[in-house]
Amino acid sequence: MALAGLEVQDRGYALFSRGMVLEGTRQGKRYSARIKGSAPYPYRAWIDLEKQDWGCSCPYTWGPVCKHVVAVAYAIQEAPEIFQAKRRRKKKTADPKQLALQELSDEALLELLWELAEQRPELMEEFAYNLLQRTREEWG
Repeated sequence: MALAGLEVQDRGYALFSRGMVLEGTRQGKRYSARIKGSAPYPYRAWIDLEKQDWGCSCPYTWGPVCKHVVAVAYAIQEAPEIFQAKRRRKKKTADPKQLALQELSDEALLELLWELAEQRPELMEEFAYNLLQRTREEWG
């Protein structure tokens, strides 16, 4: 948190204290969480204590640490119960298509979704509607 300016620290603490850190996971010393921010979808932020590394899916570029990463840092310190230990999944026979999708980078998945939106807009509209309904249910 020392890398964040005072304003970013204050805004990160405000997110944490208002319960905007929605859920988190922990795998070893790597913590990740979804944080409700100004976008219609939660941002994903992570901190790796072992590697002293962090990141966030938000577009913040004005410093090394955004308010979402700061919120995760406060959650690690003050509410570690937020972070569920991530279990290693048992290997099972999976659909090869699903395995291939899991191996794609975020950028490649987004590109695939854009292509799908162009080819099958009705399918993407249905997906977006269902996603909105799920989000409304989760957020109350």
